[in-house]
Amino acid sequence: MDHRALLTGYLSNLKVDLLMADYNQCTTRWRDLDYTPDYSKFYYIIGGEGWLKIGDQEYYPKPGELILMPEGVKQSYSCISGQPFLKYWCHFSAKVGEINLFRILELSHVCIPQDPDMVETLFKGITGSAKSDAVYAPLLAKSRLLELFSQYLMNLEPGEITYKNLGSARKLTAVLDYITANIERNITIHELAEIAYMHPNYFMRLFKQQIGVPPMQYITRQKIEKAKELLTATSGSVSEIAARLGFGDLFYFSKQFKKHAGLAPTEFRKQLLPVHMNQEGIRNE
Repeated sequence: MDHRALLTGYLSNLKVDLLMADYNQCTTRWRDLDYTPDYSKFYYIIGGEGWLKIGDQEYYPKPGELILMPEGVKQSYSCISGQPFLKYWCHFSAKVGEINLFRILELSHVCIPQDPDMVETLFKGITGSAKSDAVYAPLLAKSRLLELFSQYLMNLEPGEITYKNLGSARKLTAVLDYITANIERNITIHELAEIAYMHPNYFMRLFKQQIGVPPMQYITRQKIEKAKELLTATSGSVSEIAARLGFGDLFYFSKQFKKHAGLAPTEFRKQLLPVHMNQEGIRNE
């Protein structure tokens, strides 16, 4: 089963919040056993030695490894020698809609970044923002945390990302595939619920929980993405494209397009036109 559309849906609606972050040397008394945090953690090991247990798996992280310790999973840690960890770390929350991301996805706990300098730069930015009282610091911290999360995912193999509720994942993948294949039609909730073998009310709740937005809002977004493609690749008029995608009202289509794309359809197309030539054949930059 191809989970690409489902994973894309999750990640495009991912919300992260930084709780705290720092860079420090652990002490030889650094230790806690069998606790279950209500926040997630990243450790980026710079030096030293230590032991971690995440769920039933034990780790002895090495310098250069980025460790993910997800919310809601039993954990332990301790120093194991006279050379405790030197590490960057942060505590954060990650949600899709109102649901904890790690109730949906299971990710490998350890990765080795291909670009360690980038990861260290991001952590420096995160820790700097966490300690700053500037009004824009929380926004910078959140954007850098999202980028750090992206770096983590980019360094995982496909098999290191799995779904905890595979049954629901399969159903939602089938639904998203159906939406993509039928995006030019007016798709109904009842159609989608039948594909998922669910009551429409339950289907709508599950879809919003898992994808982060209601199904009709997701469909509208996908229609606008298809409209962008048609405006770019075809010469069809805006009204023809709107009708092709099932929008009976051109004004409503234009309003939705501007809401999602930031520009009216005609303005969007103009932005993509090649630089015009003036009468003398000189490019107008």
